[in-house]
Amino acid sequence: MRSSRRPAVLATLAMATMAAGSHPARAQLIAQYFPSDLPGYASSDQADSVVMRQLLGQQPTGIPLGSFIVRPSAALNAGYNTNTLATPHTQSAEFEMDGGLKINSNWSRHALGIFANVSDRRFPQIPVANYTNWATGAGGLLNLGNDTLSLGYTHYLMHLSSMDLGNFGVSRPVPYAADDVRLTYTKLFGRFSLIPSAIFENYSFGRATGGGFDTNYDSLSHRLETGSLTSRFEISTGNAAVMILRGSTAQFVTTPGGTPNDYVDGAAFAGLDLNTDSPVRYRLLAGGETRHFTRSAAPSVTTPTFEIDTIWTPTRLDTVSVFFYRRILDPASPFARNQTVTDGRIQVDHELRRNIFLRGYAEGGMSQTGQTVQGTRSRTQTLFKFGVSANWKVNRTVTASLSYSHVNDYAHGGAAPDPLFADQRSTFASNYIALGVSFAE
Repeated sequence: MRSSRRPAVLATLAMATMAAGSHPARAQLIAQYFPSDLPGYASSDQADSVVMRQLLGQQPTGIPLGSFIVRPSAALNAGYNTNTLATPHTQSAEFEMDGGLKINSNWSRHALGIFANVSDRRFPQIPVANYTNWATGAGGLLNLGNDTLSLGYTHYLMHLSSMDLGNFGVSRPVPYAADDVRLTYTKLFGRFSLIPSAIFENYSFGRATGGGFDTNYDSLSHRLETGSLTSRFEISTGNAAVMILRGSTAQFVTTPGGTPNDYVDGAAFAGLDLNTDSPVRYRLLAGGETRHFTRSAAPSVTTPTFEIDTIWTPTRLDTVSVFFYRRILDPASPFARNQTVTDGRIQVDHELRRNIFLRGYAEGGMSQTGQTVQGTRSRTQTLFKFGVSANWKVNRTVTASLSYSHVNDYAHGGAAPDPLFADQRSTFASNYIALGVSFAE
């Protein structure tokens, strides 16, 4: 990648692009909540992807403040959810309130950014479903001639949801706090680059509360250290061959009567990143991953892995996106100790008018969990989602939306019931319709 473009582009990249070619926000729980423009969470090998170019083109202009750009945002959605907690008789009105603030430098060489956001969900008929997420962080990038050095830190408080693939036995929101620190260096050798990185994450899980019953999820608390080396060879402008090596170690807390599921994990991926200006652009990664448990008797997990990410633009007004992957659930996810996940999604976007945009999507996935200890049952979960939305760009800063989504889940194999809901079921369906308005500067 050309060094003259790197600081401006890197300042807009998502944290999720750091992880071995992973797709943002679809496979990883925490990747959904990191900002898209925090320096220090950037990965040079993704800077020319069509997804990143779209993010750049759609970003609000922001408010200039000296050599910084300030971007406030807020959103309010009101709707009705037929199943808030994946259990019968938990239908409720739903109110979503979001706010955020991002400040990024507008320098020609280096980059600096900070952010803070909060997301609140209220369910008047089911108060135990209420929760508030928040996050804050900072990151910086130094341009060292043809090379770059970046450092980022984020602290956040989130909640597990029963609507996420792989979250077995969760009904009420489960709080967890985490700290994330990562250091990345990019070394250029002409058209070839090497990108080593080191990541430290610390997760602390709390209790699902409400209704007089507390359920402790402290056994999921763990530390995670990850090192990776990405190599990229630029075949031509916007096209590259990529190879990624990654190793991780996790240390879980010791709980009474339990055995920590500490593990070591290794993965290798190779593929192509073809993003020239053509109607079809895609990324393909394939490889393998293996995970071995060092303190428990859980069997090792080894599986081939792949990821295909394609964007087709048949006309100037239409975009079709297809994403399909298989891998051991990324180490950042709380229930990722021994789950193998296969998931696919197709999304169609259409510009109906200059200020009216339509979107439809469908997604299907399966999570298979091996034995945690010898003699226990394996677990299987299938999850299907689809939805449609219409967005009206009222003016430069205000957007109104109407959306509908459906989730259908089936799980079997020993998911622990929630003591608050005696009629909790492994199979559930949820429908949600909402009106919303958002502001972004």
